[in-house]
Amino acid sequence: MMNISLLKAEPSDAERLLEIQKICFLPHLERYQDYETSPAMASLERIKWQIENEDFFKILLKDIWVGSISIRKMDEMEYYYLHIINILPKYQGMGIGQAVIRFSEEKFPNAKKWCLETLEDMPYNRHVYEKAGYIFTGKTEKINDKLTLVYYQKEII
Repeated sequence: MMNISLLKAEPSDAERLLEIQKICFLPHLERYQDYETSPAMASLERIKWQIENEDFFKILLKDIWVGSISIRKMDEMEYYYLHIINILPKYQGMGIGQAVIRFSEEKFPNAKKWCLETLEDMPYNRHVYEKAGYIFTGKTEKINDKLTLVYYQKEII
């Protein structure tokens, strides 16, 4: 079994978090040209804000930093949003995403609903979320002529 852990990000991690986010999302930015919404366009100030105001975690495989995840609590009804999940390309396809989603949900046992968005034309990402119990809501959002987001949710009973 993989030795995956989530460690709360600290302000001193901001530059590395931004670097990983850019590595992970730059190919998507080039493909979709979503300069207003792409995580690859985030600023260092934005990352610092997320560290201070969201639950931002480093993803570790053993002791190697392989990505990050940002989680937002959306309201008082225990509704959480998996905001951004980054896994460095050389660590993708190893089941880390599944483990990170499971660990994220375990960190917030009071959650009643989880939501996320992903790229419509990324069947692998969609499969990962569906395998973790997320259901496509039917909602889509066209960002530009090249990019459409799809929305998923998982209700906890």
